[in-house]
Amino acid sequence: MSLIQELKRRNVFKVGVAYIVVAWLVAQVLQLIFESFGTPDWVMKTVLVLLGTGLLFALFFSWAFEMTPEGLKREKDVDRSQSITQETGQKLNYVITGVLVLALAYFAYDKFVLTASREAALVEATEQAISEQAQAPEAAGEPEKSIAVLPFVNLSSDPEQEFFSDGLSEELLNLLAQFPGLRVAARTSSFQFKGQNQDIADIAKTLKVANILEGSVRKSGNKLRITAQLVQANNGYHLWSKTYDRELTDVFVIQDEISAAIGDALKIELALGDGPEATHRPMAIEAANPQAFEAYLRGRQLINRRGRESIEEAARSLEKSLRLDAEYAPAHAQLAIATALLMRNPSSYGDLTLEEVIAKATPHAQKAITLAPDLAEAHGALAILALDRLDYPAALEHSRRALELNPSYIDAMNWQYLAVSAMGRYTEMREALDRMLEADPLTVVGRLNYMNTFGYDREFVAGHQMADDLLSHSPWASYVAHGQISMAYEGKVAESVEWWLRAFAADPGDSLSNMYFIRAFNYVGLYEEARRASDDLTFFADLAAGNYEQALDGARLRVELDPENPTAILDYANVLHHVDQVSESLPLFEKLLAILPGRPIQDLMDASPEPTVRLALARRVTGNEASADLAMQLANRDVQERFEGRAIDQFAYRGNAMLAAFRNDPAGATESIRAALDHGLRDPLFFQEPVFAELQDDADFIALRDELDAILATERKAVLQLVCHNNPVPGAWQPLPATCEGVEKAL
Repeated sequence: MSLIQELKRRNVFKVGVAYIVVAWLVAQVLQLIFESFGTPDWVMKTVLVLLGTGLLFALFFSWAFEMTPEGLKREKDVDRSQSITQETGQKLNYVITGVLVLALAYFAYDKFVLTASREAALVEATEQAISEQAQAPEAAGEPEKSIAVLPFVNLSSDPEQEFFSDGLSEELLNLLAQFPGLRVAARTSSFQFKGQNQDIADIAKTLKVANILEGSVRKSGNKLRITAQLVQANNGYHLWSKTYDRELTDVFVIQDEISAAIGDALKIELALGDGPEATHRPMAIEAANPQAFEAYLRGRQLINRRGRESIEEAARSLEKSLRLDAEYAPAHAQLAIATALLMRNPSSYGDLTLEEVIAKATPHAQKAITLAPDLAEAHGALAILALDRLDYPAALEHSRRALELNPSYIDAMNWQYLAVSAMGRYTEMREALDRMLEADPLTVVGRLNYMNTFGYDREFVAGHQMADDLLSHSPWASYVAHGQISMAYEGKVAESVEWWLRAFAADPGDSLSNMYFIRAFNYVGLYEEARRASDDLTFFADLAAGNYEQALDGARLRVELDPENPTAILDYANVLHHVDQVSESLPLFEKLLAILPGRPIQDLMDASPEPTVRLALARRVTGNEASADLAMQLANRDVQERFEGRAIDQFAYRGNAMLAAFRNDPAGATESIRAALDHGLRDPLFFQEPVFAELQDDADFIALRDELDAILATERKAVLQLVCHNNPVPGAWQPLPATCEGVEKAL
């Protein structure tokens, strides 16, 4: 007997058909019940899996067992002459027929009764939703009109092509950012999800967008395959997708096609582009050849990484791009930005003088503007160059124009923040930071700058929490953020030293974190340790240690090497002032004041009003009381604006104390010093300010100085325990043997 005949004899086929029909009917009934009770989707899926598994068992039992008058027996134990499989088969026919009748009845009920009621309910719900939408005012930045561009996956065999895939993703992001009414998540936040394989809905929720563009890039020689897909985050629906197999020379056409297709898809789905700019299509700026474009992408990605080595390599890559295409505007703009970032000051990464920066970067920025007047990065280059020159109105103008052209340009938002902050517009400063975090919730520079806001508001726990959140994105920035809150606002010097040590290990050449590192060691009298943090800043340790001649020589040398650098000029003027060469400091302070008429002297490190009070004292010492009063008015107005704008920190109170002492108001001076101590003042040099000369014998002044000395003595012990016995980065920093001599480990 053949296998088919045996399967028929044992009723395996009939059992299978009967099981499938019964299982289908059971599933339909259960679905109706589950929908009525709002049962989770996984329950129904589990039922279907169980029913499917049951079919295998039913077929197995129908083959291995047989129903007899005596009950269920193994098939091999049944005498063929006594088998009743024919009768069993007939009964199965009746079961199948009966169940099919029930199934047809259910189908008719579902078709003519349930479907009609469901459609009526759906129509009613849709009409209600449309009515509510029509009644609600349309808000700017509606969530549906938003998108994030995730970094395209590099599928090339060469890991170096990561620059190309990331760069292409950023190019598309910048193109989409130019669509009117479309909010595009900024690069920093979008690129934080690179390689994490997170759920699209979770990413969209974090970035506060409704749509996600993702894709992949495979590059082999001159062959290019780009796959892109636009996904609606709330339901995973693909609004658009396409694969491009082209030559590398077609990369600019592909960019335009992708951005145009996405624009069309979003316009259809989201009703974008209803105004007069509806026909405007952002277009990629083409390089003369693919090699120039690749060098440009590499340079821009290296700039995004920050750090001196990356930016110097970026400059070389951008110079290569321009050798291949001297008329490529984006490369000119980015080279200007890279050059500006290599200037020697606390907020930059290199050692170029201001004169070198201006000479090298300005021609590239101007060339970019000439070639592409509407290129956001060209205006960004002019903004950062203006910041380097302390020309804040120009920086503000160019950063605003850059943001008009690309609302997701976070660097431009940061430069705008720096400009309004330096101009004393403290309320706008807060607003600029809030906008930056709203546009790019994961921005590193925005969150780092937000530490000042937490400090002003004395929300230290929230500040440290944001610093913790920075750790996975930028360890160095996380350490600096913790250190700023600890030292500048809480006054916890030893706690801050741990963070400065970690920051030093992460980036030994960074001037900002090294400056804080030096200050912390100076505060607790560890001057030789401070000198080791940076060869360029040893004069600060000399000044704190009382080695005035060495301090003057070091500060003077910096000015000789970089005569137009405002930071170098201010440092030298401050050193002169502190060593009682007040009249000699006057020309330097006057030069700084002339940079921004009508505003106080800019202190790029602390944003402090103190240099302007020093200018006033220098004018008084040289016999010009009228002009001294004018300087005092500038400083006084700045302090008042700080309090009105809630930018209240130790430096606001320090400025107030110096102003009071200048007016011969000892009580006002000591009251403000008291407040400054409570707000984190830990610098003993402050009590040696020449403006406090008449207070040196004042009992209240002496008591405050003694209080600080006691605080610093305690902090010194804690710092010594840290560096000598609990060093968090022994591979990056080891204290001098003399520092730890006699320091026993605390129990």
